Amino acid sequence: MRGNGRIRGFFVGIALAGLANIHPATVPPEEKALAQPAPLPKPDIYVETYVTGYNTVPGQTDYTPCIAASGANICGRRDAIACPPLLPLGAIVEIKGKKYVCEDRLARKYRARFDINCDKDKRCPFEVTGWTMVKLVLH
Repeated sequence: MRGNGRIRGFFVGIALAGLANIHPATVPPEEKALAQPAPLPKPDIYVETYVTGYNTVPGQTDYTPCIAASGANICGRRDAIACPPLLPLGAIVEIKGKKYVCEDRLARKYRARFDINCDKDKRCPFEVTGWTMVKLVLH
């Protein structure tokens, strides 16, 4: 039962991220002379979810381990991450103070987690795996 609440929380966080991207209607030029309040900063959105790590090798990916779902070459990079399908490719997330770019997708059965690209470092997947807070960086 505990896992279902986390998954629900994950999806609620994604929905809030989508709502944060809604922009108000533009103001006609003649009304711009009036004093306007400063725009409110977008809220930080955190999601508690399970994070894993993977290596760019055929046994853990597919037959083209260096090519991500976005088409980017992720070999040699440590800032790429596989994200759930609710986040667009190119989205930025922050995990434990480090920023990652959503360049890849997870297998359908793991759609509620994040998977950090550890390139060829075989120790990394074990070091990053576990429940943690993921910050969705909104532009």
